[in-house]
Amino acid sequence: MKITSQLALSQIKLNRKRTRGSVLAISLSTSLVTAVMCFATSGNKMLTDFLGPKYGNYGGAYFMIVAIPAFILGLLIAFMSMTVISNIFTASANKRIQELGILKCVGGTGKQVKETVIYEGLWLCLTGIPFGLILGTVVGYFGVKITGYFVSDINELSKSIIMRPFSFSLSFYVSVWTYVLAAFFAFLIVLCSAYKPAQKVGKFTALQCIKGVAANTDLKKSDENDRFVEAVFGYEGAIAYKNIKRNKSGYKATIRALSLGILLLLITGGLSNQANELRNWMESDSEEVVVDYCSIRDIAMNENTGKKEEKIVVPISSETYNDITGSLSEYANTEVYGIGSDACTYNAILNTDFLSADMSGVPDVFDKNGETEVSLVAIDNNLYKKLCDRAGVDYGSNLLINCYQYNDNGKIKTISPFNENTTKITLVNAADKQTELKIGGFLYQEDLKEQGFHELNPNPVRIVVPDIDARYFDWYSTPDDEQAYTAYARKVMERYYPILTEDSYVEQGYTVRISRADTMVKMLNVAIVLAEIVMYGFVSLIIIMGFTSVISTLTTNIRIRSREFAVLKSVGMTNKSLCRMIYSESIVCVIKALVPGVILGIAIPFAINLSIRKAFPVLYHIPWGTLGVEAFALIIIVLFITRIEINKLKDKSIIDEIRMDIM
Repeated sequence: MKITSQLALSQIKLNRKRTRGSVLAISLSTSLVTAVMCFATSGNKMLTDFLGPKYGNYGGAYFMIVAIPAFILGLLIAFMSMTVISNIFTASANKRIQELGILKCVGGTGKQVKETVIYEGLWLCLTGIPFGLILGTVVGYFGVKITGYFVSDINELSKSIIMRPFSFSLSFYVSVWTYVLAAFFAFLIVLCSAYKPAQKVGKFTALQCIKGVAANTDLKKSDENDRFVEAVFGYEGAIAYKNIKRNKSGYKATIRALSLGILLLLITGGLSNQANELRNWMESDSEEVVVDYCSIRDIAMNENTGKKEEKIVVPISSETYNDITGSLSEYANTEVYGIGSDACTYNAILNTDFLSADMSGVPDVFDKNGETEVSLVAIDNNLYKKLCDRAGVDYGSNLLINCYQYNDNGKIKTISPFNENTTKITLVNAADKQTELKIGGFLYQEDLKEQGFHELNPNPVRIVVPDIDARYFDWYSTPDDEQAYTAYARKVMERYYPILTEDSYVEQGYTVRISRADTMVKMLNVAIVLAEIVMYGFVSLIIIMGFTSVISTLTTNIRIRSREFAVLKSVGMTNKSLCRMIYSESIVCVIKALVPGVILGIAIPFAINLSIRKAFPVLYHIPWGTLGVEAFALIIIVLFITRIEINKLKDKSIIDEIRMDIM
């Protein structure tokens, strides 16, 4: 065994307290990496079982779904782990600086000093990595199990609203590569963490080491007088600020760990708030049961015009949906109404004289041909009569829905798109054949009392036309016994549209689904809760690891400066002033961590929101309450750690501390 390896092993045996802290840090790092690998391999197994060995036609996209989160989490874990472990090795080197100086005096080279620190890391890996692999497997197992329950809920809910049948489940799965990659990654983290402190120590001369110049001390004298700090914290604060500037690398780990913790919490909270806003946008107070019919469509390009042409394969006729409405209404005198649509056959050519000023300012309404999307709304006869009465027009009239909601860069905007002088709408199909539709009356937001009219992304033009065929049609009701009504509705639909194959949407050209109107929102709720549990779980573990670095740095910086504090006391500084100076150092560290952490923690979710708000009415709001709580909690925790170390200094003799350091 090499002499440097033996020296490293002897230090590990001699300093058992520091060894336990180092093993704990390496184990935490390895366990987090292993847990991420368990999630990645389990997720990969779920996708391969569901889509096939190469993820089917969209293999690259699905692979990125697994790889990108694992890569991002891996980087965060690596960054925090290197901060923590490197800080431990730096503290170890600082405490042994005089030993290393003596080693150089008796012929040891800088290379051998570096090897001693690196070998110390390698010895610690022998215990830390295996223990971390075991701990990470346990964390990964329970994490995947909990996630699997939520995935099962999403799978069950999706069966009633997804057109094509499928099933997926997440179960715990690991392979040899899970542990090989986790161990290799953890080993690299330890090696990189030990290399920088080793390199610094190796560059110091024997004289510097014997004099006690720490490896993390900036040798340049700091003479600057920061008047602002002195005005706020007094002369004790000015001294504290100079100490931090003089010893930047010593406090770097603390500032970095605190800053990253704030950053991760703000990012996670910001994304969580945006997800909740999306859920609130989709959420409905409706408790109605929806019986849904939907036909598949054939999409091709019209040979003459080059336009996209969509044909409804199995349209539902007005006679059929009115018959089904009557049959469903026979169940325990349940009130049923039906709403459907044909948004495939036509586009609209709008006369600008008929458009309101608000509509003229809506972006991206017209395509390159000057046409806009239109929905011909189909409704059952009873509801149609009610709408005619609300609009004050004769039965048989076409009713223009003069209400349009759209996403205006993150905000929902509601306008009346047409002037009241609108008398007709020109429809055009893919073959450029035009049809004029006379408008008999208008329906406004207050007239649309039924839940079925509340679309998340409606077309700009919606016209209620009596007795038209539709691509899809939904029947809404609120039965007393949902389960019994669902069974009854299934029998009714089987008479008209029997499901003969497992994938009826493709093989028969249509599908029938029965579910609660809020099923999609429930799925989204489950997905949001799942994402929050996973994100906050990993972020909490990373922050816990970071706080080990904070505790290590703060305590070490106080302990190794005991002679410095004794000298300050000997020249007249009181215990109260000394405490204020040390507390000021801690507060300055928190402030230095808050500035980049808060700026990036706000900027990153805001940048993500710039893309989200283009598709959904979701804005980013700065979480001032959360920010205040985090800052307050951070100050309290750091001051508490500092307080514990200050109490340990009170009983020490000034003379003994000065003599001990000289000796």
